[in-house]
Amino acid sequence: MTSEQWEKIHKKYANLMYKISYQISGDDKATSAFDDNLQDIRLAAMEAVIGFEKQNGGANGKFDDFWGSKGFDQYIKTCMWTKKNNKGAKITKKAPILRGTVSSDLEKVLEIPACTGDPDISALLEEIAYRLTPVQQKIITLVVQDPTFIKPSGRMNVKRLAEDMELTWFETNKQIKNLSIILENEL
Repeated sequence: MTSEQWEKIHKKYANLMYKISYQISGDDKATSAFDDNLQDIRLAAMEAVIGFEKQNGGANGKFDDFWGSKGFDQYIKTCMWTKKNNKGAKITKKAPILRGTVSSDLEKVLEIPACTGDPDISALLEEIAYRLTPVQQKIITLVVQDPTFIKPSGRMNVKRLAEDMELTWFETNKQIKNLSIILENEL
């Protein structure tokens, strides 16, 4: 794609790109920054050009052949909105995990001294300890001490926890579900 072609796309679709980028996560900077969203939408627009050229074995021709056509206009808009929906769905899925987080671009957050040593588990459990069983307290302790019990997807590794606690998978999973309810967060 040439810079002239990008200029044409940007001139025609810039307002739509800004609108879509803002709608991905609203004003919630902790989950997804506007600039990151805009960059993703711009990439989707560029990929739409490449995809439209390749469609039907190249029957659409090159950029100058299809620029301004109704088919391309619909295609590029569909690609950008699809990117928005896919990214928004991922953010929504992670929302319970990110609840209560703040954007790290705030200066006050950056000035907070880094923690050294292990966090005090007793302080963590103090507020809710009366509602937890000893097994649930042990689960929290294990996860705080070793965060690798949480998979990259944000879900708990039930099998590993069950093995470490010498419980069945079923019992461990049941305890985690009960913890989810108490903590109001899907684990």
